[in-house]
Amino acid sequence: MGRDKKRSHRDDSSSSSSNFDHRKKHHSSSTTANPPPMSSQQKTGKHPAFVSHLETPNLHPKVKLLCEIIANTHSLSVENVLDDTGIRVSQEDVEQVLKLSYGFPGPAVKFFRWSGFQLNDKHSPYAWNLVVDLLGKNCLFDAMWDAIKSMKKGGLISLATFASVFSSYVAVDRVEDAIMTFEVMDQYGCPPDIVALNSLLSAICRDGKTAKAREFLRIAKDKIRPDADTYAILLEGCENERDVVSARQTFSEMVVEMGWDPKNVPAYDTFFTTLLKGPDGM
Repeated sequence: MGRDKKRSHRDDSSSSSSNFDHRKKHHSSSTTANPPPMSSQQKTGKHPAFVSHLETPNLHPKVKLLCEIIANTHSLSVENVLDDTGIRVSQEDVEQVLKLSYGFPGPAVKFFRWSGFQLNDKHSPYAWNLVVDLLGKNCLFDAMWDAIKSMKKGGLISLATFASVFSSYVAVDRVEDAIMTFEVMDQYGCPPDIVALNSLLSAICRDGKTAKAREFLRIAKDKIRPDADTYAILLEGCENERDVVSARQTFSEMVVEMGWDPKNVPAYDTFFTTLLKGPDGM
């Protein structure tokens, strides 16, 4: 198998934003020699460490080989190399390979397109969501939206798709873009309901930005009534940030909105834990 030299885990943006229409397949013999890729992306700032096939034991030989090709072949040539293997893939194979190829977005997208020919363009919704997540986590947002538009045509979009987008934007301090995404969800056939709102708030709070989540909720609740989960998410964010003042304010708002209800016991527990962790607590 004539593989190219190893290259960096981020190919040029044109490689990753290639058309998602599998029927427009084309090959190129061009190669580019770049620095060797890392098996997993080290944590730098807020960038995640990607798990690769190198850290995953007991992989099926076929999946391992496909991952190795993606990791070591430039995106311009990866489809040719895959063709040379003669490998046939299933939907499950595609999902497993994508999960382990986040560090190599360009070749991973080309693999996704290549495998689409074998599957008659019948990728699973989960595989599509992995592509969206993979591109978003690599900050390839234009390509990410291209994938979402393709999913819309196939009726494959779900809340999981947008939950991925929320987390990708928030992780790089683009909370406003995450909020704008929430506001256009309905254009993609996914209602911006309370479940979606909670997903957005959860992504914001997990990243240590609970104040921004609370700020947006004040606007959103004019159209969407918060539920017990909404306040539990905010209170958990306050707990993680040890923000007793915000926890008290959020708890008061919850009691006014929801009243006292045994269903809210987890939120009450979180609030009391925050108080205990605060300067006046234990």
